[in-house]
Amino acid sequence: MTDVQQTFERLVSLAIQREEEAYEFYMKAAEEAEFKSSAKLLQDLAHQEVTHKEKLQSAQKAGVCETFRCDTIEELENMDLSQYLVDIPLLPSSTPQDVLIVAIKKESAAHSFYKALSELTGSGQHRTVFETLANEEESHKNRLQNMYDDIFQPDM
Repeated sequence: MTDVQQTFERLVSLAIQREEEAYEFYMKAAEEAEFKSSAKLLQDLAHQEVTHKEKLQSAQKAGVCETFRCDTIEELENMDLSQYLVDIPLLPSSTPQDVLIVAIKKESAAHSFYKALSELTGSGQHRTVFETLANEEESHKNRLQNMYDDIFQPDM
């Protein structure tokens, strides 16, 4: 396996880890949600993150990392894909508003990451997987944004 493929393996493994963290994040937020409708949405998002993890694991097993079109580590590093997988911490003192803001940022970053991967793979099958993940993360961001607007900006 080349250095480029190993770097992609690490990125995909990190994405799997972030999906696991997103599941935990949404389940914890659902437990602390004040409204049943918010808790339900957060639980739905948590379960969708499990599906994302499974899709990534399947793609990884199917050799997706061998389909990426980057010739050198430098070319890959210049794309700075890891910026999209940065962890955004929450403090114990975080408010429900903080939780939603962090969730929106996480979903936006995940969308950008999967979109970038979809453009890098030479495999149509894997491109579809990453495009689907990107679209689902965008949908999550929009649902969270709507929840944020309903709760914190109801008069706008």
